Amino acid sequence: MKYNIIATCTFGLESVLKKELLGLGYNDLNVQDGRITFQSDESGIARTNIFLRTADRVYLKLSEFPANDFDELFEGVYKINWQDMIPVNGIMHVNGRSKKSKLSSVPACQSITKKAIIEKMKLSYKVEKFTEDGTKFPIEIILENNKAIVTLDTSGTALYKRGYRLNTGDAPLKETLAAGLILLSNWRPNTPLIDPFCGSGTVLIEAAMIGKNIAPGLNRHFLAMNWDFIDKGIWKQAVDEAFSRMNKNKLDLYGYDIDSKVIKYARLNSENAELNTMINYDQKDIADFNFSNEKGSIITNLPYGERLGDKDSLDGLYKTFKDSISQNDQFGKSIFTAHDHFQEIFGRANKKRKLYNGNIKCILYSYYSKR
Repeated sequence: MKYNIIATCTFGLESVLKKELLGLGYNDLNVQDGRITFQSDESGIARTNIFLRTADRVYLKLSEFPANDFDELFEGVYKINWQDMIPVNGIMHVNGRSKKSKLSSVPACQSITKKAIIEKMKLSYKVEKFTEDGTKFPIEIILENNKAIVTLDTSGTALYKRGYRLNTGDAPLKETLAAGLILLSNWRPNTPLIDPFCGSGTVLIEAAMIGKNIAPGLNRHFLAMNWDFIDKGIWKQAVDEAFSRMNKNKLDLYGYDIDSKVIKYARLNSENAELNTMINYDQKDIADFNFSNEKGSIITNLPYGERLGDKDSLDGLYKTFKDSISQNDQFGKSIFTAHDHFQEIFGRANKKRKLYNGNIKCILYSYYSKR
């Protein structure tokens, strides 16, 4: 059976997610802001949850139909064969959102959606009340331009919650965004990678998983694993495939931070990810850096105003950072920040890409090496 699957992502990472999906063999991709839709058999549910590094969640798209009023919304939801997916005791929780649609009241749309599901379930199961004390089935009703999209969330816990990051500093970077920064950079696993503001180690841990081709969801539990209408065997097949894809590459990964506490956190998180032997951490002030002529890449999430205080007070730090690395033009640099005047301090980037860290608009500045 073919399913319509939606993989969502942070705005700005659509091209990276598309490349990931193409690499998994999914070719007919419909790319929109923050999401990509494609078709697959049920194995795609497991593979995307386990393999995708930059996706936030994976949904089953159940239906799409016009929804100019509540009657159309009710009828469209009612037509879905809910009884084929949800057992009589399934927990049916409905979330919703609306954008540029006549049906702008999200609570009302959620209520109508839930009512339509219950009425269809009543007809199918011949019961009047549902205990909803079994497996969870998170349903989402999305209203855009007077059309409704109905989905089921297969992931459960968001995919950026890999499970290894139990300790963080003041401004942690989501794992999916960190992976996106790496995949957008020119770093290759056979060259050194340095994060001079490594914080709790997220960029380096994600780089280690990319370099070793370790699937980010390999040790995760996903909500769809509990659903009876999906074959349990697809999860084992995907895990077996993930193990077969892993390699034995030797990696040169280095993380530094002025804060000894977050260096401790980085080491603990790396141990949780079972990658501690692949990453070298050390407490170091950026002013003490002395780069040699070795080749490699720098990928870092710089401190910035919204994150850690007044932007103006960070200008000196940025200038020190520039001075410390300008002696070596063999390093490619990918620098992520929300500082408004970053290029005035650091110089014009070869490439810029707008991304969002939560609700903060940031820019990934790419400076190519001279080699």
